[in-house]
Amino acid sequence: MSWNPAASVPCGFTPAGLPVGLQIVGKRFDDLGVLQAAAAFEEMQPWADKRPRL
Repeated sequence: MSWNPAASVPCGFTPAGLPVGLQIVGKRFDDLGVLQAAAAFEEMQPWADKRPRL
């Protein structure tokens, strides 16, 4: 509703196994900046191979 670009990036799990996400919101029309920030976070903190404990 604000017209600001945003991305939600998984960043881990709570001790109870619930997912935690990082939301990145940029200035209006700064889609590229948001995508670059999300990519930089994922490069520093890879998550694709992580699964919660059941």
